[in-house]
Amino acid sequence: MLDLLNALTQYRGDQRYARLTQEVACLSSDTVGKLMCVRDVVTVTGRWRVQTASCLDLSKMPAIGVLISKVTPTTGIMQLLGDVQGVFSGLDVTRPYFVGPTGNLVNPAPSPTPDQVYVQKVGFPISADILYLTGERWFVGRKG
Repeated sequence: MLDLLNALTQYRGDQRYARLTQEVACLSSDTVGKLMCVRDVVTVTGRWRVQTASCLDLSKMPAIGVLISKVTPTTGIMQLLGDVQGVFSGLDVTRPYFVGPTGNLVNPAPSPTPDQVYVQKVGFPISADILYLTGERWFVGRKG
């Protein structure tokens, strides 16, 4: 058990200290608002190499964040955790959201098809235009 000795003696593993965004090297075809996954090793400048996630392709799962801005056609900022604002609209606050086939948010969860479908919950809306990105990385693989 830890004793709180002063205001600075706190756990550093809670969400207050979690990284919320990350600079990324994306593809020119990736667009703001898409769920992203890792595609390769980190660049020499420290950017994560990412691409649009897809529930139909294991090599494009799991999603790790949402592309929230593009600085150039192949660089941008990805949000990893927390409130995603100014990107989505018309969200249903009564349901969680999942990774769709084109990196889009879907609700309900995708159904199995003759191809494999991978189900990953990524967050839930706290209003019609704010998605709380939970940072969940687990997913369930299913074959149709």
